[in-house]
Amino acid sequence: MFFAVLPFVNTPIEVLIRRNIDNRKQGRVWSIISTITYLGSIVAFIVAGFLADKVFNPLLEVNGQLAGTVGTIIGVGEGRGIGLILIVSGIIISFISMLIFRNKLIKNLDIY
Repeated sequence: MFFAVLPFVNTPIEVLIRRNIDNRKQGRVWSIISTITYLGSIVAFIVAGFLADKVFNPLLEVNGQLAGTVGTIIGVGEGRGIGLILIVSGIIISFISMLIFRNKLIKNLDIY
């Protein structure tokens, strides 16, 4: 789910930048966007690793607190913590993309 909605989240910003920012300045804008994105990715990798190993994996062990609920759907054992993180991330980004799609202020940004 997480990776399936990324094109729908990334494409509108790409269109807005290409249409509304002068071609001579787009390189600078893309470098700023890339820097922010990569910094966010580094933080996300660190946080996701910690959460998977220390929070979600113990919850999804054979006798963990989520073994009887979420564990029946995605399984229990090693690696299920990061799986749950990806599922939750996918749901969150899907919800955010629907909110963005329905926001009239964002839709009107396409005016140059």
